[in-house]
Amino acid sequence: MKINEKILGKYRLLEFLSSGSFSSVFRAREEMTNRTVALKALSKDAYPADRMRYLLTELQAMSNISGHPNIVSIHTVEPGKDDYLAWIVMEFIEGKNLHTLVQQGDLTLNDVLNIGIDICNGLKAAHAQNILHRDIKPQNILLTSKKVAKIADFSIARIFGESTEFAVTMTGTRRYMAPEQNYGAYDYRADLYATGLVLYEAITKQFPFSGEADEIDRKKAAGEIENLDKCPEIFRKFFIKALHREVDKRYQTAAEMYDELDRIRCWQYEQQAEALIAESSDSPATELASALERCRKTFGLQSDVAERINQTLFFELRNKVEKENRERLKIRLRQHYTDAIEHARNQDIDKTLQELNKAHKFYFQDEELVEQADIVFREMSAIVPIANKLSLDDIIDMIEALSEEERSQIIDELTISREPFVSDEIIHSDEQYDQGVHQEETIKSQQPLNQIQSTGDYRVLIEEASPEFLLDKVHEDIQYPHEEEAAYIYQQAQIYTQQDKKHQCQRQYKRLGAFYNRHAKNFLKMNEVELIANCYTRARFSYAAANTPRTARKYARYGGVYYVHLARQLEMQRAWTEAGKSYILAADNYRYAQMNLDVEKCEASATVCYFNTAESAHLMGDLQTAYDYYLRIVSIGRKLQSPPRAVIEAQKMVDAIQKGNIG
Repeated sequence: MKINEKILGKYRLLEFLSSGSFSSVFRAREEMTNRTVALKALSKDAYPADRMRYLLTELQAMSNISGHPNIVSIHTVEPGKDDYLAWIVMEFIEGKNLHTLVQQGDLTLNDVLNIGIDICNGLKAAHAQNILHRDIKPQNILLTSKKVAKIADFSIARIFGESTEFAVTMTGTRRYMAPEQNYGAYDYRADLYATGLVLYEAITKQFPFSGEADEIDRKKAAGEIENLDKCPEIFRKFFIKALHREVDKRYQTAAEMYDELDRIRCWQYEQQAEALIAESSDSPATELASALERCRKTFGLQSDVAERINQTLFFELRNKVEKENRERLKIRLRQHYTDAIEHARNQDIDKTLQELNKAHKFYFQDEELVEQADIVFREMSAIVPIANKLSLDDIIDMIEALSEEERSQIIDELTISREPFVSDEIIHSDEQYDQGVHQEETIKSQQPLNQIQSTGDYRVLIEEASPEFLLDKVHEDIQYPHEEEAAYIYQQAQIYTQQDKKHQCQRQYKRLGAFYNRHAKNFLKMNEVELIANCYTRARFSYAAANTPRTARKYARYGGVYYVHLARQLEMQRAWTEAGKSYILAADNYRYAQMNLDVEKCEASATVCYFNTAESAHLMGDLQTAYDYYLRIVSIGRKLQSPPRAVIEAQKMVDAIQKGNIG
């Protein structure tokens, strides 16, 4: 055939591209559509009767997987004439093959990594259709102008039937064959071995086995990988497994190899993104967003994957900064308290109050609150110097003058801790304490961890149920030793309720609240974050039942802080479902404490966690679970003032599933 020749009146030959044992490939233009195509001309001499099955195999293989983004697609097959059996009209790739790019040195490490992921993605599709390629090599990996890899040339592919699992014919390019192909009985894992060779050569610019053909075969069989020290460390374990001489110790599926390469890609992106975030402390947020987007595109990551990584990094950075701020605050507070103690020992009340006032103002960033603290300081300065100092005998005389009931009340009140241990995190939550909010949450089956074993609607159970009912539910199931004593105190309150002794009942509820506060402080020492959050939440229920809402809101605030802390720990472990639950529990506590901004933040974070859960379920084929979580996210997001992207994406998925566009 000649350049500019018109084939079948449809295709004009524009350029000769390559030739092989069985065919020649041309760039051509489809005259009717002006579309550029690749025209593969099959020689009659190369396909005698006994080789026709190879042609039929290639056509069947390519038609089964045509349209995949990482496989060269076949448009149609035209009957041949004269010296040609047929013309295969295929997708034209405006780029070079991997062999050429490796020789030219035009590929970065990230390019090779993404090419490997593309190859595995194409092989997943081929293997799913029972197609073994058998000739994976650099020349058969075509790269688009954007360096997207596409697998070409299925001319010697093997299609397995229901009764066949292994190929036995030794065929392919010997240099890129797996060791077992020399002996027969090989399967899809031969394609994966060849992929490992292709990627190794692309990264190191050297073949892992030197020598002539027989020497290479011997080294493959012995597993003697060469030049491994020239390979980046993060890839060494990958190649040791990909090129293992024993089939069962290699990657067993294209999906498994894909996942490992994707893990490496995500890790590398995470390192780069972490550096960008750390260096951007003084830069505008828009500049950081642009830098992260460029980084994402460099690594070829999808937006949602990069967003999850970025969010984790932001959480870690925020925790680090908050920890450093807390340490600095502790040092300054410790100095003020030390000075206050020294002044108190010297009976210098005025300077003692001054130091305490300075320390107290560290807790406030609101000017109005600082001003109020100063007013209190001035009033105390005027009162304290003239206050009468009571001796122990004076106090005893005062108590003896009280009635029996009043004495009993004092004893009960003294068992209640005046103020729980305030963690450093709570300091930052106090800024929003006076902001009110009421936001409805309709999530099903979201119970406080280790608290409520109910299958009822969480919103109804927590937001609308009485505190007495909530206390009844949390004490149904005894899981820890301290809960036995708590249950006893609660039962005493119930008895007083039945006897219509309101004062004694409320006193027992206060006692129960003090009990949970005390155990929260004990769990603080052991860093049992979940139990701390649970205890503070139960203290909230108890004081609410005792009709002391101010104290109940205070403990709700503490419970919210520690549920957020728990959620962040769970996020670091990728336990997305439990992290989402913890954020919802934190939001409920903040809502009771009338902290609008914190409710918004927690519920927004919960939607992101639940989206990760839904996406994982979707990828595993569990569409029902994914759909339930998408609905849950949409429900939460309806009343968020600034819904995160997870809510928008969840709504899209719900719409698509309801329309039957996703299965």
